[in-house]
Amino acid sequence: MALQDQSYVQRELEFPGALSQGASGAATKRVQEWLGYHGNGTPVDGKFGPATGRALAEFARRKQLGFSGVLDEALWEALIEPLARIVALPAVAPSKPYAQAVRWFAEQHLAAHPIELGGANRGPWVRLYMKGSQGDAMLWCAGFVSFVLRQAAEALGGAPPIAGSFGCDELAAQAKQVGRFVAGRSVTGGRDIAAPGGCGIFLVRKTASDWIHTGFAFDGDRDSFLSIEGNTDRKGSSNGFEVARRSRRTSANDFIRLH
Repeated sequence: MALQDQSYVQRELEFPGALSQGASGAATKRVQEWLGYHGNGTPVDGKFGPATGRALAEFARRKQLGFSGVLDEALWEALIEPLARIVALPAVAPSKPYAQAVRWFAEQHLAAHPIELGGANRGPWVRLYMKGSQGDAMLWCAGFVSFVLRQAAEALGGAPPIAGSFGCDELAAQAKQVGRFVAGRSVTGGRDIAAPGGCGIFLVRKTASDWIHTGFAFDGDRDSFLSIEGNTDRKGSSNGFEVARRSRRTSANDFIRLH
């Protein structure tokens, strides 16, 4: 089944119905999350009060859409457009070798700037990467990596080189099983990390058998590499709030080859 047809994806995209002041519950919370993403923040409390109405009216004005106090389908589609665009990427992706396709997909996600909304490890982007789950314990860096791997494989009509996981340790185990694991201390050049124009996966090493963060690595050498990673921030946290581009030290990480 295509990713965009998965039930947890469809739940994020489906119109929650006409909502207006006085509405409450999960549907209102979804609207509030997206208002925050678009810069019209209001408390994500599931209560459609005057503040939510004002935020929605301002969003509608910026998008040049009508708003009579009721959320309609056109307004909802404008709210979720960034996620809908990302979900539809396999149908419009350029034909590239797999590792280059992964990099292209990762760059499209980065451009959409997925962020947490409504609390730590919560919101529509987190649920997209974590198959509908969210919450304090739902560290989503590996979920982000796995989702992108699956999207690239779907676009090319194949299967990803590793199955993917919500856990960094499991990603490492899968890579070792198929001979794609590269210890960072053994890296002598960029091809050990990624083929030119493509990318690999980095794993932040805590111990020889424990990894605490992951993302995509490219343009690397024996000293450093660039990354696109989820659940991070400007400080490089392993429990941040966004998808971001960073640079990292090669020797502090291990890698999974995709080429």
